[in-house]
Amino acid sequence: MPSLKPSSPRWRLAFLTIFVAQLSAALSACGGGGGGADAAGTAPASQVKTVACRVGDLSAATAPAVNLLRTSAQSCGGVQYPAVPTVAWDARLAQAAERHGTDMAINRFFDHTGSDGSSVGTRVTASGYAWTVVAENLASGQSSLNAALAAWLASTGHCQNLMKANVTDVGLACVKREGDGQPYLWTLVLARP
Repeated sequence: MPSLKPSSPRWRLAFLTIFVAQLSAALSACGGGGGGADAAGTAPASQVKTVACRVGDLSAATAPAVNLLRTSAQSCGGVQYPAVPTVAWDARLAQAAERHGTDMAINRFFDHTGSDGSSVGTRVTASGYAWTVVAENLASGQSSLNAALAAWLASTGHCQNLMKANVTDVGLACVKREGDGQPYLWTLVLARP
């Protein structure tokens, strides 16, 4: 077999083949550039932690704050809504809200459809609440419950959800990714059994 000279095209091809094979082996040994890591190149989603927002006891504050709005007439996108009956806190709705907020925080998205394709209805059902009416409001970046409620009042569809006369229960969660400066993610669920 003739020897290959460094300047020959066959030598360059052999060198390139060996280099690519070694590079491939090195990348597969370290995970290949982040397979399973989130878009920011940090820990895989299974290792990401979330924390509850530091905004007080939502289980005690949510229903009174929502009811303060519901017991007064509201204008939602120029349409007047009369005062409607109050709602009560429901831990199952809060659980569904927290599930979705955590999903959005971990997977870095903001949408009513979960990363697994779930809807608010499927999440509420999974929490053990048999609903006939269900609605969900999302907000991002507000630093208090009152600020989130104000943002929802300023949005026609969210305001209409808050003023639904046929809902009886409410649950709320506020979560964020731990330690990365992500804004608070608010998820409010209103429903009727």
